[in-house]
Amino acid sequence: MNRSDILPSTVAWPTCALGAWAAAWLAGRCSPDDVIEALAESADRHEVSTEQSRSATGSGNRMVNLLGSLKPARQLVVRLPSTGDPQGLPPHPATAKALVAGEVLLVDDSDTAGTLALVPEFSTLGVDPPYVTCRWTTFRYADRLDLAHLVSSGPSAGDLEYDLRQAVRDAASIIGGLGGRRSVDAGDLRKELAALTARHRVALPPHALDTRSTRLIDTAAQVEAIVDLAGARRVEIGDTAGQWDSGDSALRGLQTLTRTARAAAVNHTIGELLRR
Repeated sequence: MNRSDILPSTVAWPTCALGAWAAAWLAGRCSPDDVIEALAESADRHEVSTEQSRSATGSGNRMVNLLGSLKPARQLVVRLPSTGDPQGLPPHPATAKALVAGEVLLVDDSDTAGTLALVPEFSTLGVDPPYVTCRWTTFRYADRLDLAHLVSSGPSAGDLEYDLRQAVRDAASIIGGLGGRRSVDAGDLRKELAALTARHRVALPPHALDTRSTRLIDTAAQVEAIVDLAGARRVEIGDTAGQWDSGDSALRGLQTLTRTARAAAVNHTIGELLRR
């Protein structure tokens, strides 16, 4: 099940939470329980399996195996790829899985072994309310990826902040078309957008926050909430097929920007923590 299919009551982007809080743990800034508590916002249960075996290890949120795999980490990098935008990831089963999930946590944990990759996948049980499970599949790339280059090759935080300010204006214009030809209650729309914004907001470790990273994450969450809602109602965007195509392209561009900004903010936080 794709991340976007999970109910808005869960928090998205578990790789961002895992990367940031694991970095705080490795830096001695928090306990393993803090990492587990942060991930509990994404799913009721977390499991771990390897690329070769689909059998799960661990129980509930007691992810001893997952945290154990991160303990030797010297560097952690979050990537949020999408179809047509692999974000520098080479062809590999891990990359294919990450493209479906829309996220991956890369781990440099050895001088000789290839880069470790952790990819989450969600499933639900029941409907009222559903019990959400996140299964982390571990992969090993054949070679070590240049994680520092993956991070530094992206846009600067200043450029991303500028682009996000423009994206807020673009997203605001989209809100006016969310109702299409039928009226939409403004109160209901605000509630939907608030719930989706909260879902996309990554809770970084409080002692690791810096103003710009916080702004990037919060603004990206606001824009992506509008993108999600507009995408769900795409049949009502515009009056002609040409307008629908144009609107769909604009939404994809906004989504790519929010993913890039979110990953940049989280990776900056990870880097600052691990350098300490």
